Amino acid sequence: MTTAEPLDVPERILEEATRLFVTRGYHGISMREIAEAVGVSKAGLYYHFKDKEDLFIAILTANLEHIDRMITQARQTGQTTREQIRQIIEAILGQAPHQRAIIRLASQEMAHLSQTARDQFDQLYQAKFIDQLAAILREGSARGELRPINPSVATWILLGMAYPYLSPAQASDADVTREAVNAIISIFFDGIAQPAGQPD
Repeated sequence: MTTAEPLDVPERILEEATRLFVTRGYHGISMREIAEAVGVSKAGLYYHFKDKEDLFIAILTANLEHIDRMITQARQTGQTTREQIRQIIEAILGQAPHQRAIIRLASQEMAHLSQTARDQFDQLYQAKFIDQLAAILREGSARGELRPINPSVATWILLGMAYPYLSPAQASDADVTREAVNAIISIFFDGIAQPAGQPD
């Protein structure tokens, strides 16, 4: 039986910095505090990341790469649009609280970054996340699974439904997560109106 390999230094930095940024915000934490949390010198931290913005963007980018893999997996294994979207929402909400909160953190803290960093992240966010979700919905509409829709508008509606659950303060209990996923998928695909002729 093999034991898990310890994280290398850059991975440890990303892991600890993620927790600190989610808990305290971009301006609430210093590089010195991050170095202390990781157990490296400040010089060692700057060896891997040139400044706090560079580290923050690295965290957001790693998260988007992770989401990209989730979406790819869902598109390969989900037979219908509904199944694919369910798998993606389950995967996102099923992450550890500090990991699922990165999406929310990005929107809250983006204004603190340079224009170059914002543009870099926006392009990646669009390509790795938004465009892929929109493509799933567009393909579902083309297959006749969904009525004709604007896939970009529908994507933002879907994410708006999931957004409250991206807070680290939200319970990560499996039953709560399952209930949230079920509600999001049901409301998004079926609506909440009582079908005509059905009892209340």
